Amino acid sequence: MTVRDLLSEKGNDYFYIMHLSYEGRERERLWNYAERREIIGLEHRDVNDDWNNVRESVEISGIWRKQFEMFCNEMKIGDLVLVLNGWDSLLGVAEVIERRYQYDENLSSGTVERFFDHIRRVRWRRIYGYANRLRLPQPIEGFNNTLYKVKPNTHRWSILINLNI
Repeated sequence: MTVRDLLSEKGNDYFYIMHLSYEGRERERLWNYAERREIIGLEHRDVNDDWNNVRESVEISGIWRKQFEMFCNEMKIGDLVLVLNGWDSLLGVAEVIERRYQYDENLSSGTVERFFDHIRRVRWRRIYGYANRLRLPQPIEGFNNTLYKVKPNTHRWSILINLNI
């Protein structure tokens, strides 16, 4: 099965790619947490409340603002998210299963095992895991954001659409 096959099954002509990192320092721990709990997450040090409560007042870059809008307000049930490890490998393929994101300040405060405070529930369609991650046919160079929407006729689309997963 390819990414194209999954998109066809869902009737989508786009998908998302996402990093789980803190500049790479905690990728494995974050991946294990996300995999076990069937979630993906997003966080920014200056967003200290539910995004939709602070989006008008918080001062963050346009890039981060767009990522929060995608994660919190654009993603919908059935959307596919390829969770990457850096630029060169795939950890898993998630399908969004709930209409709304959740904000949980306890996830970022350290009162529970640390994760990102804005989360979305997912169902894992494919899991490779940290030790067995799937090598991409070529690196997704320049993917430095946490989240990106991949659309047809783009360079990232052409790299990933026929990936056997």
